[in-house]
Amino acid sequence: MAAPRCWACRSARDLQLITIALAHAANAFYLPGVAPIQYPEGAQVDLKVNKLTSVKTQLPYGYYVLPYCKPESIQDSVENLGEILVGDMIENSPYDIK
Repeated sequence: MAAPRCWACRSARDLQLITIALAHAANAFYLPGVAPIQYPEGAQVDLKVNKLTSVKTQLPYGYYVLPYCKPESIQDSVENLGEILVGDMIENSPYDIK
């Protein structure tokens, strides 16, 4: 790659390199409605399940309609407005993650 011949080209290249370096160094996380949580070692992590959607019919099914292991009592998770609009059916699961 040939070196840039003009000052403006060199400045633009330097700006691109700085931008790439800063973007790479940034440790960012953004998912609307979800904040990162750091769990201490051995802490209980809640595993939730959601609806299942058929590829053929595009109809949603409840997760426990199919023969999966069920918890003793199925509890619906509190949903925010976005989850309601999308049609999520978030429920608890019987699995323990530690």
